[in-house]
Amino acid sequence: MKNKKIAAVLAALAMVTTVAAAMPFSANAAGSDYTAGLTAATDGTNPVSKNTTSFDKYLVMDVNANVPNAAFSYSISKYDASAAEKSVIVPAENGKLAVLNGVTTLSSGTLSGGQLSFDVGDTTVTEGASGADTAVVWKDNASGNEKYAKKTLTLDFSNVQFTEPGVYRYIITETGSNQAVTNDTGVTGTGNTKRTLDVYVEDYNDFYNKLADKTGYTAPSGKELFINGYVLYEGEHITAPSAADTTASGKSSSYTNSYETYDLTFGKTVTGNQGSKDKYFEFTVNIQDAVAGTKYDVSYQEDNDANTTDGNADKQINANPNSATTVIDSDSVTQPDYITAGSDGKISQKFYLQHGQKIVIRGLAKDTAYTVSENPEDYTATAKVNGTDVTLTNNATSGTIASAVTADFTNDRSGVIPTGVLSTVAGSAAIIVLGIAGVVVGIIYVKKKRTEEE
Repeated sequence: MKNKKIAAVLAALAMVTTVAAAMPFSANAAGSDYTAGLTAATDGTNPVSKNTTSFDKYLVMDVNANVPNAAFSYSISKYDASAAEKSVIVPAENGKLAVLNGVTTLSSGTLSGGQLSFDVGDTTVTEGASGADTAVVWKDNASGNEKYAKKTLTLDFSNVQFTEPGVYRYIITETGSNQAVTNDTGVTGTGNTKRTLDVYVEDYNDFYNKLADKTGYTAPSGKELFINGYVLYEGEHITAPSAADTTASGKSSSYTNSYETYDLTFGKTVTGNQGSKDKYFEFTVNIQDAVAGTKYDVSYQEDNDANTTDGNADKQINANPNSATTVIDSDSVTQPDYITAGSDGKISQKFYLQHGQKIVIRGLAKDTAYTVSENPEDYTATAKVNGTDVTLTNNATSGTIASAVTADFTNDRSGVIPTGVLSTVAGSAAIIVLGIAGVVVGIIYVKKKRTEEE
């Protein structure tokens, strides 16, 4: 985990505000003050102004899981809600820049964050894959057992009425209530739903005069301002930024939330001298309290991925597979590759297993309710869940997902053949042979006796 966090910190530190050429907001001079209400230049002669900034949102999950439907909202406001706009909230000192409370007055519109949504089917990137982002904070230090989905949110400051150069500070707050999703872990791994955003507003006159090569730039016609960059910090950052050092700690470029899921495995064992190892038994899996539309992959065979849990059952079952199977009639059965929660958050799906087989439903979200039931027919059914005997109710076991679940069902059919009633064919034959031999010996004995007497 330590190595992953170091990589995340280094990636976050790479998000440094660069003093690059920028198209300024144009503002006409008005006495000795900058004019309120900045308007971005549109003549195309200057570089593009940094009117917007963005940050990434990662949703980390096990490789077994599918992306859930999950939504997150973001609000942005001045850093200190009780202080006035543009008031000094962190004074300048010893090479540090003063920090001003954010400006929320706009020339039009509303200063707001927005919303990010993850959806079933979103693209994911597996840990360690080529091109995977290093800013992600993984759940553990194992390799290749996790993946992430990524979204990006853009914030627009083009209509904010900055009237003086300075570092303006804002607070971004994330909210969201999604099943099995934990809050951001942050670069430090402590978890924080807040980010601090510093907006660097500069004097274009000063910027222009410092350019060594002014080719392609338009000289300012008066007192003009422009946004030259942004710096995002984890949590509520209270330190003043350095006037020269761009490697300050605590920088961030993203939010990372994790999605907690576990696998549900159910298997079949047949015992007894009357038990059929060829017979298919019918199972029904019911899932409740899931997020509508959530998709769960079903595993029947080894997929050669050490980070996944695999089944070993028949996905395709032919019609009338054997005379012992009564739950499958004339129709063949193709067992599903995945199951999906309906609008009510419920799923009901039938599956079929022979002796020695198991099926795995992957990536059930924490707090999802499940029931696994079986039709044992004329067999006696028992079960263990995670190795412990459980009492079946109507041949079913149920619970709520809080860890990986393995439900092992055993069906027994045994019969004892009564003794002392019927002999076997071989035994009867032996008795007959012995009887005949006795008769022959008797006849010989009688004849011999008569001969001796005569």
